[in-house]
Amino acid sequence: MSRLYFLQDSRGDRQVAEAALPLQVAGDEPADLVVPGLEPGTVAAYIALSDGHPYLQPGDEAVSLFHNHERVTGSCWLKSGDRVQIGDAGMLLWQVKGDQVFITIDRFVPPTAPPPTPPVDSKLPAVNLPGSTVPASPPKRTGIRRGVLGLMALLALVAVFLLVAVPVSIEVEPTPDAQALHGLVPGVPLAGRVLLLPGEYRLEARLEGHHDLDQALEVGRDGPRDFRYRMEELPGRVAVRVEPTVSYTLRVDGVIVAADTDGSHPIERGRHLLRIETERHLPAEAEIDVTGFGQSQAVVFTLRPAWAELHLGSRPQGATVELDGASFGMTPLTAEVMQGTHRLVLSLPAHKSVQFDLPVEAGTVLRLDEVVLPPADGFLELASTPQGATVTVDGIYRGTTPLRLPLVPGETHRLQLALAGRKSVDKAVEVDPEQTLEMTLKLPAALGTVFASARPADAELLIDGKSVGRATQRLRLSARQHTLEFRKEGYASQKVKVTPNPATSQRIDVTLKTVAQAQEAATPSTVSAAGGMQLRLVRPGAAPFRMGASRREAGRRANESARLVQLTRPFYLGVTEVTNAQFQRFNAAHNSGSAEGARLDGADLPVVRVDWNEAARYCNWLSSKQGLPEAYVAQGDRMVVVMPMNTGYRLPTEAEWAYVARIHGRSNPVRYPWDGGYPPMVVVGNYADARIRDTLADTVPNYDDGHRGAAPIGSFAPQPEGFLDLGGNVAEWIHDYYAVYPGEAERLVTDPTGPASGDHHVVRGASWRFGSVTELRLSFRDYSRKGRDDLGFRIARYAR
Repeated sequence: MSRLYFLQDSRGDRQVAEAALPLQVAGDEPADLVVPGLEPGTVAAYIALSDGHPYLQPGDEAVSLFHNHERVTGSCWLKSGDRVQIGDAGMLLWQVKGDQVFITIDRFVPPTAPPPTPPVDSKLPAVNLPGSTVPASPPKRTGIRRGVLGLMALLALVAVFLLVAVPVSIEVEPTPDAQALHGLVPGVPLAGRVLLLPGEYRLEARLEGHHDLDQALEVGRDGPRDFRYRMEELPGRVAVRVEPTVSYTLRVDGVIVAADTDGSHPIERGRHLLRIETERHLPAEAEIDVTGFGQSQAVVFTLRPAWAELHLGSRPQGATVELDGASFGMTPLTAEVMQGTHRLVLSLPAHKSVQFDLPVEAGTVLRLDEVVLPPADGFLELASTPQGATVTVDGIYRGTTPLRLPLVPGETHRLQLALAGRKSVDKAVEVDPEQTLEMTLKLPAALGTVFASARPADAELLIDGKSVGRATQRLRLSARQHTLEFRKEGYASQKVKVTPNPATSQRIDVTLKTVAQAQEAATPSTVSAAGGMQLRLVRPGAAPFRMGASRREAGRRANESARLVQLTRPFYLGVTEVTNAQFQRFNAAHNSGSAEGARLDGADLPVVRVDWNEAARYCNWLSSKQGLPEAYVAQGDRMVVVMPMNTGYRLPTEAEWAYVARIHGRSNPVRYPWDGGYPPMVVVGNYADARIRDTLADTVPNYDDGHRGAAPIGSFAPQPEGFLDLGGNVAEWIHDYYAVYPGEAERLVTDPTGPASGDHHVVRGASWRFGSVTELRLSFRDYSRKGRDDLGFRIARYAR
């Protein structure tokens, strides 16, 4: 922060800023400080700053200067409390208080000499006044006593100093030309150190080519201290000259370095890369070795232009020229253009503007070919009746009406308008430069004949959403695409798109389907669930069928009583049982494990050890994947069916499973999953066989299907056609709660889904654990509450 200087001399008090230094001390005006009694025109001294430190510089040699009573022979530093005697004319007082400096010029007053001691006349007799005890001469013994006491006091002071003082080592590198330590008590050199009393001191050092050192230090009572300081080099002073003389920016090793007030640039000692940058010249660089230590050097840069000379003409002349969006002149044009790529735009009334990119290389001359500005376009404001007609001009598509078309003036252009259901219109047109021509063209209708007929004959016909009466009639329609809709209550509507041809008639015959026929036709024969599972469509037909078994059937159990059932809703049933891989997409942590020495956790093996509720949750997950309604809802930890039953994925009902297993695709109901009786004569599925006879009591006689446990899905031929492992491999969970149905052999039940509640669910089909005649029959009914190692499931859902 700059200090304020308060000056006081014979002219009064005034205040100056630090920027006013150096100050002149002389005998008369216009000196900054006037010394009374000094010869006019005599300059006694100058007060200036060096790196923020004030110093006194002698002026006229004829004027003697004394700084704190010491003769001044060269520059000397100033500090608060200093006194400078200026010849016999005046005294300069220097006081510093914070950021304020007070400089006072007083008249010099010589010190007054003490009065002379009168000589002692040895001839005068000593006179003793009455009552006086003073001897005629001073007693010698009293003087000796006083000297001894003074010496002892001095020795005591020295002893106290030695006890309190702290040995301090002060080193400054490099060795300064002058060094001083200021404090309340001067230090005492001793054995390469300085003994200092504890307190605050200020170290000042000066060395040519270096910044002055002015460092505060504090000496404590904690024993010897070492102070190390380093004097920083002054940077070199580099004067830069550029030719031609222009404003420039200097970068030293990539960093901008500004010039000082003397025009030179301070640069540290060493080798540096200097780069000169200007607005209109190419950068110039040079590597120099800077000597530093405040020494001056000079370097000269010769600049090369960063522009090219452009010569530009146009036809016609007088075009306005813009360069990068700014006005640049008028053709013919000669101008300087800076290097780089620029966008030139030439404009002239009644002509089209021309624009192009111009690459410019510095120091070159660009003579461009004359730029030709073509006449400006004319315009056609084109409309049609009706609107929306497509427009071509000279065979090129230009849009649809209404539109504004630019056209080359002075030429004849061929217009063609076309619109569906309308006759095309051709027109020739010509425009002048910058002329706007308005035109509306009418397109006459084009009609074609369509003969429509429908069965039933009393069906209704709609054309483009509007009713036109009975469906069978002759129609005259515009030659564009129309939508014909045939409809009748109780039938599915049918839409036909037709585009009449004015040259030939067309005929459309439609037979409507009933709603049921349309729904059946729209139902796909197969669908896929998440994970790639295939389901096949099953249409049960109109005839009822019997579930259960005759009392005389070998192996029949009591829970297989006959039931008369009819299925009315088409449904989809999974072609295979759900595999481990498919189920783990829903529950990655599930593991089917192993049983009886056989692995059950293979990816293509049917998933087992899944309870009924887990199977129902899996079905809901499949439904959510395809945006279908969920067939089950959670009630606590149990899953219950949503009623009425929707089209979401679920487990097959017992009636659906029995229908597919025994009736679907067959002329008569079957007893086993194969043709013939028990045991099977060939390998037809996975049952308890010779491979597991060491563990299970009931196995199929003389049968080996190749698997001790579960088999990969699809290992055996489909039974019935389209469905795999329906009667073997693993047993399957059924949607229904378990119940028995005595006395229902003749009571028809439609689409049964089982009791509304129960403790167990039905299980159908044999597994790799079953081998008896009872278990392998398709009417065999089982039930369970928990999962088993031979119990899996397949999925189903209603088609609509």
